[in-house]
Amino acid sequence: MNHFIKEFRYSGFSFSEATEPSELNSAIGSLAINFSVLEDELSSAVICLLGTEIEEGLAVTSEMSFKSKLNVFSSLMKKKLEFGGYAYSPSDFRDLLAMCAKSEGFRNRLLHSAWVHDHAKKEIRRRKLSAKLSKGFRHDEEPLTPGQVLDIADYIIYTAVSLEEFIMNCFPEFKRPLESIVYA
Repeated sequence: MNHFIKEFRYSGFSFSEATEPSELNSAIGSLAINFSVLEDELSSAVICLLGTEIEEGLAVTSEMSFKSKLNVFSSLMKKKLEFGGYAYSPSDFRDLLAMCAKSEGFRNRLLHSAWVHDHAKKEIRRRKLSAKLSKGFRHDEEPLTPGQVLDIADYIIYTAVSLEEFIMNCFPEFKRPLESIVYA
């Protein structure tokens, strides 16, 4: 007798539908979706700076990590900013890069964690276990509310909008290859 279902199938319902909706799950979902918007904006920025055809640019960026895209974007844009003539200063650009890096750090910190639902304390805690050569074994926990996770999701989408604004102001002729909102 086979006890496990090894193949995935869409069923149209889920166990979570039989229980109360989780504000934390919703907040983490918002964070993940907002980060994907930021990553698409970064891919668009790299494609713009490379000056390639959209499909060629997407072929390059689709296999790059977020950090690699950020490094390439930074390297290419720094060259352009050296010549001036843009609406933004190198300081503005450094701030934008820092926001992108901070957004990735938030995303990694929350999505690569386990979650403790402490009914006694009536709180939810993010748990991170790690074993590193330099620090040894670490067990970190921090209480987080769904509202705090949504604050982080808002920061990430603000970063995505800021990146889009930066590229559109520097290169007004550029057409975004990846739309995250399609209007009727």
